[in-house]
Amino acid sequence: MSGPVSDKPLFPLGPILFFGDSLTADLTAETPNLFSGPQTVARGIAGQSTRDMARRLRSDIALYGAKGLHLIGGRDDILTSGRAVSLDGIVADLTALLRDARDLHVRTWVGAIPPVDPAAPAATGRPVALIKAVNAWLRDHAQDYGALFIDYEAVLAGEAGVLRSAFSDDGIRLNAAGIAALREAMMAALTAPGVEQIWAPPESEDAARRRKFLHHFGYLDSNTRYPSPFIQFAGKPGASHYGVPFDADGFLNAAPIVERKPEGETRILVVGDSTTIDGGDIANTLPGRIERILRARGLTRAKVYNFGVMSSCLTQMTHLIWSRLVTYSPDAIVVLSGSTDLFQPWTYDPRPGHPYNAFITQRLYDHFFDTHDPRAREDGLSYDALVTLIYEELKRLRTEVGWQSPGWEDAIVHHYERATHRLTKLSHDHAVPIVSVLQPTVLRKRHLTEVESSVASGAFLAYLDRQYAKLEAFTAQLATRRPYRRTFTALDLSGIFRDREEGTFYDIVHYDDPAREIVATRLAGEIREALERARGRTPLERARRFLSRLSPARPPTSPDA
Repeated sequence: MSGPVSDKPLFPLGPILFFGDSLTADLTAETPNLFSGPQTVARGIAGQSTRDMARRLRSDIALYGAKGLHLIGGRDDILTSGRAVSLDGIVADLTALLRDARDLHVRTWVGAIPPVDPAAPAATGRPVALIKAVNAWLRDHAQDYGALFIDYEAVLAGEAGVLRSAFSDDGIRLNAAGIAALREAMMAALTAPGVEQIWAPPESEDAARRRKFLHHFGYLDSNTRYPSPFIQFAGKPGASHYGVPFDADGFLNAAPIVERKPEGETRILVVGDSTTIDGGDIANTLPGRIERILRARGLTRAKVYNFGVMSSCLTQMTHLIWSRLVTYSPDAIVVLSGSTDLFQPWTYDPRPGHPYNAFITQRLYDHFFDTHDPRAREDGLSYDALVTLIYEELKRLRTEVGWQSPGWEDAIVHHYERATHRLTKLSHDHAVPIVSVLQPTVLRKRHLTEVESSVASGAFLAYLDRQYAKLEAFTAQLATRRPYRRTFTALDLSGIFRDREEGTFYDIVHYDDPAREIVATRLAGEIREALERARGRTPLERARRFLSRLSPARPPTSPDA
């Protein structure tokens, strides 16, 4: 299918997000010229469940400024082996997706899951009956959320309701003819006369702030921020992060770390926030890449463990190291921080140094368990009332701490500095080399792409720029500070991509795979240097150096001797 030949916009209402799993990925890949312009954004990710999609929809809408949304979800939930799937689970996720799009005033088309042939070998053991059940729910309920339903089932199925053989080579996946038929039905719906953008109603300043909070409310995901002793939260054991399960301790490792270190293992622990677990699979994360690089450079028994926790601040990371990680006999620890300490107080808990969701857990606990206030047992708290309860507490705390004032900004930096000093003491007291890294940021990149130029509002970027400058100055001072200099390394990587011209960041601090490889290579080098310094401090090594200074120099031995 060729692209439009006229200058008239194909989608006058604004950019449309084509959002989904492998089906959307195949659809957009089949016709790249249709999905490569500024009006269309291809965001189909193969293998994603509806739960994964629900986690990223709000951020994708905000990132690309989407005014329209084409959504198909549930296919990979049903047809991927090894997944526990139910109608209630898929419907709950689709409801969340449709509700989020409605709340953000995005015009939405939701498509039926294409049918399959239940007799196909690839359908064996799969709960394919759920396809019809999900489509029936969408047909009946899409309009409840202001969405327009596109019945791809009617387009692609034969008389028996089975996927037509002309549209698939295996009875499951659509072939070129099947994708063409789906695309034709999709384009007819998206370009139908009378479809207009949904405009948000006028609102007060407080209503706008509440709406922004509601936008961020969806990130309070228990699967990635599950209550955990001493550190506030970690991943939920067994929950999936882009298809990769957290281990029994809530971290993104193939297997949990064991306390007794195997003989000969060089044990490296990487602690950080979402940038540490970003990558799509374990091998592509920063820790996974660091392990590969270290082994290629001679540390064949290197084992790098990932202790990244989504949205954690440096104080949480420090408590994680103190309460758990030093007992694992690490040879070195890498800590990546800085961003969440600055980001989270702006949007979530405004108290400097607090975990970002602390005010929510405190408010709910106080509401439900205050024995002097019986209202919690009487009011039957609804979802909307819950949001109001939490938002009102947020407003109160912002007033209390002087949110966005110069003093508040300085207090945030002060708490970060205190947490870093705790790291230096941990490193010294436990004789563990720690490399403390100030994270890369788009703020320091000179050559910005269109996406990088629009990652956040001007006021927020100005705030982050001021705060990052303070952290950079502090890190420079710490890099030369004694007495912990021999065990502790302060490393500023905030500007590592300063002169990189390629697109790198997709928000303030998250970057792509090539950039992740650059950071991993640099950190692998820093780890090797820290390990070398640590070996030079062992009693045996000190004794050898002392004896070598006492021994007279021996003349070189003659070859004939």
